[in-house]
Amino acid sequence: MTQPATEMILDPTKLPNTTTVSQTKELPKVLADFKKYVDSKFCYYSEPAGNADLINVQKKVAYQCHMKILMEGRRLHWEETPHPWGGNETFLGSTTLGRFFENTTRYGQGMGDIWNDYSFALPSHDKKSKIRRHLPEGNYLTRCTRCRGKCIVTCIYCLGDGRINNNTEYCSQCHGAGKKRCSRCKGLGGFLHSPTLVVKWHTRKSTWYCQNSYLPKKKIRKGTRTQFWSTRIVPWSERSSVENAVQSVIENAPGIDLRLNIINHYNDKHLKPTRSKSIIMRRFQCTVERMDFEEIQYTMGDNYTNKRDSTKGTTFRFCQYPGPKGRSTIYENDYPLNCCGCFGPTLACYSCCCNIL
Repeated sequence: MTQPATEMILDPTKLPNTTTVSQTKELPKVLADFKKYVDSKFCYYSEPAGNADLINVQKKVAYQCHMKILMEGRRLHWEETPHPWGGNETFLGSTTLGRFFENTTRYGQGMGDIWNDYSFALPSHDKKSKIRRHLPEGNYLTRCTRCRGKCIVTCIYCLGDGRINNNTEYCSQCHGAGKKRCSRCKGLGGFLHSPTLVVKWHTRKSTWYCQNSYLPKKKIRKGTRTQFWSTRIVPWSERSSVENAVQSVIENAPGIDLRLNIINHYNDKHLKPTRSKSIIMRRFQCTVERMDFEEIQYTMGDNYTNKRDSTKGTTFRFCQYPGPKGRSTIYENDYPLNCCGCFGPTLACYSCCCNIL
């Protein structure tokens, strides 16, 4: 007969404690966002970021500046066409002497200065444009240097004899006349010189950035910015004062002299290259856009040192800025565990060749 098993009574107070409660460090919001950013990166080892300590949060500013200068160039285009020279003058009753002493150029009314005496409406757009204006007051005549206003020249084939082959045949070029119509002036004796004023406009553009942090230009360009300052001045020339144009710029961001930055950029990139007498400035336009963001400094203990910048010791930093469509975006370039984190923390050390920015 089988005996029933003896019932064992356990004392709950003597049972081992098999439940462990994992304690997760509560991070400030900026570090929690950074931890989420590190988790999203392939090959980043993110466990130390969960134990990071916040050092400080600094307000930073970045500016994207646009400058556009409307440039105007002017030049004269001369066209030469055959034109009747008119009657020849005589000297001592001789037309030959008259041609020798006569003035070979007959000026017209005369035109004014191409920059000061002729005005044009400036284009309202920034595209290249061109306009041409004929200046009839600048027309003048010159005598043909080949026939000297006689309209005819000696035939070069028969040398003026009218016959060739020992005077047995008439010259086929002048038909026995010994003279031909001047081919240079078409038998008119002179030339009319007509000026046309050609005016061209193009816009010289430049974009530059200034900030009191370390965001790359690409991040500022793709970030969300707001217009901070703008001006449009017409007319404008090389003698105009850019210092007066930027007097209304008021900046209170530490480490940025925005007004001086605009002045220096204008002098280096626009004023100095404009040295040609055939091109001048006509319109000045400058726009400044501002982006506010934060630079966060943190540490992950004495075991992790900044290998990108050894002067920072165990301090690291990242920027949190408004990215495309206003989304909060993080940029960092010194996180120490950004290489091969999938193989564990001992291999997840900083490496320039495997940095995923």
